Amino acid sequence: MPKSFLKRNYGYFRCSSCDKEWESSHVYGKFVDRKYKVEYGQECKDCKVMCMPYHTEPIKCRECGQQDCKCKNKKRRHVDEGKPHRSDLCGKCRAGRPCMQRRY
Repeated sequence: MPKSFLKRNYGYFRCSSCDKEWESSHVYGKFVDRKYKVEYGQECKDCKVMCMPYHTEPIKCRECGQQDCKCKNKKRRHVDEGKPHRSDLCGKCRAGRPCMQRRY
């Protein structure tokens, strides 16, 4: 049986309890039958309800708009590396599979 790896995507969330909305570049899932299936949700920081994204998309480079870019200045990617990752709200981190933030 082939090993399936989680792929990081960008996700849009809306809490079903309080209607708070947020976005995250820490959405992990895998492709099943050519469709991206999210494996881990995120907890709403206001009401503590676990939420799944209502929409996901591949992370893209801000410079060229490509998923797998070859830009020299990789610090300008879609992901804001200066923003802290809230591992206390992250379903993947809480499941014992910490998100590893790569530095470009």
